[in-house]
Amino acid sequence: MNDYPSNWDEIATRIKDKADRKCVRCGHTHSVATGHVLTVHHLDGDKANCEWWNLAALCQRCHLKIQSRVKMNQMFMFEHSEWMQPFVDGRKKAADLQSRRAMPGAKVEATP
Repeated sequence: MNDYPSNWDEIATRIKDKADRKCVRCGHTHSVATGHVLTVHHLDGDKANCEWWNLAALCQRCHLKIQSRVKMNQMFMFEHSEWMQPFVDGRKKAADLQSRRAMPGAKVEATP
């Protein structure tokens, strides 16, 4: 069963382009010869969740290092690494917005 959306290739290309075709964790550019093949990782593990904060352009090496180790819902005692912080912040903002929308009588403006 394929859980990826039908336009996954387009989404993955957009994420890689936004990262300037470099791994957001180690900075390597796409290179088959060195094993730095650029992929797109769903940080929360949900292939259907294609929110920007859930998709990271990672080389295959970094992807395999963090696969199943990132827990987007887990609270951390320490600051996240520099590459990860924007994704965590984006997820938190999305969760906060969803919580405010769920409040009875709440009028919440969508943010870009």
